[in-house]
Amino acid sequence: AVVSTQSREFQTFQHYFIQINLRSPDMAFAPKLSYQQQKQMEQLEMEMIQDMYNRLSETCKSKCISRSYEDGDLSKAEGVCLDRCVAKYLEVYERVGKKLSAMYEQQATQQ
Repeated sequence: AVVSTQSREFQTFQHYFIQINLRSPDMAFAPKLSYQQQKQMEQLEMEMIQDMYNRLSETCKSKCISRSYEDGDLSKAEGVCLDRCVAKYLEVYERVGKKLSAMYEQQATQQ
């Protein structure tokens, strides 16, 4: 059950990540890539998504979940902490992504 839950969570996270990054209007400034380059970029993005998800999971888990498991379910406080932690993590990631996109756009228009 843990694996399927993590898979669903990862798929949700992946969908959110793609919505933020790939649907961005800043992608108009991205250079045209060959099919092989697109495949390499897709692979790199998947690795980045998975790495970020793993870091997010580990960070929020260590911050919010007690090391002594007294119950099989999350307490309300743990659930709230996890929700806030993930929201903050994604908000910061989105801000950084927008800032990098703006810098890339500015650099592309100057060239």
